[in-house]
Amino acid sequence: MIFAALADPTRRAILARLALNDATVSELAAPFNVSQPTISKHLKVLERAGLISKGREAQRRPRRLVSQPLTFATDWLQGYRNPGTLRLSTPSDCELRMQRMFAASRSRVFAAFTKPELLKKWFIGKPGGALAVCQAAAKAGDSFRYVWLDPDGTEMGMSGVCLEMKRPERLVATEQWDRPWYPGRATGTVTFTEDAGITTLTQTIRYESRVARDLVLQTHVEHAVALGYDRLAEFLKSQKSNRKVKK
Repeated sequence: MIFAALADPTRRAILARLALNDATVSELAAPFNVSQPTISKHLKVLERAGLISKGREAQRRPRRLVSQPLTFATDWLQGYRNPGTLRLSTPSDCELRMQRMFAASRSRVFAAFTKPELLKKWFIGKPGGALAVCQAAAKAGDSFRYVWLDPDGTEMGMSGVCLEMKRPERLVATEQWDRPWYPGRATGTVTFTEDAGITTLTQTIRYESRVARDLVLQTHVEHAVALGYDRLAEFLKSQKSNRKVKK
C-alpha cells in the first residue's frame, strides 16, 4: 500500500510539501491545478497507507507527515536494490548492528555459521588466512573458540559461550578476544529471517559501554565483516552450483 500511494506524482508532491510543515487541505490544494475534492482523495490514499495523519488545531485540520513508513520503505528499497551491501547502524549507545542479505535459505546460512566444516570455508579472517582453530558451539551453554592465522603467521583468538541457539532463527553468544581491543566483554545476537528464498542476517553486538562500542567503530570493523560476508555469499553460491552439477 505504501508503494502504491507513492506511485502518483501528486501524492509525492503533497508529501514533499508536508515534509516542510503541516498544512490544511486548502493549503495543499493551492499549488496544484486540481480541485480540492481531488486533493482530498489523494489525502485519503496517503492516510490509508499510514504516510500522513490528521491533526486538530482550533478550527484547522492540518495534515502531518508520518515519517516511519517512509523510513521502512527506504530501508526495504536499499536492501532490494543492492542486497549484497552490508548496512551498519547504531541502535543504542552501546550497540552496533550490521545487516546483510543472502540468496540462500536461512537453514543454509545458519548452518554456515554453526558447522565447523562450513565455517572453515569462509570465516577465515584476512585474505589468504585460515581458521586454524574452530571449536564451534553445538547448543546453548557450549563454549566455543576460534583462532585465525594470518598469511604472515600472526594469530588472533576469540572465545565465548553460546547463550541461545534456536535453529535456524537465532544465535546469542558472548565474545572475548585474547588480545582485547576494547574494554570489557560483548554479547552478539544474530538473527536469520527468510522471505522468498532470500535470507536477511542481522548481527547486533552489545558492548559494556559506549566507549567500548565507539572504539570498535573507530576500527571500521564493518569493512572486515563485509569482506567475510562477501566470502560467505560466494561460498553459498558455489554450494548451490555444486548441487546443480551433481543433479
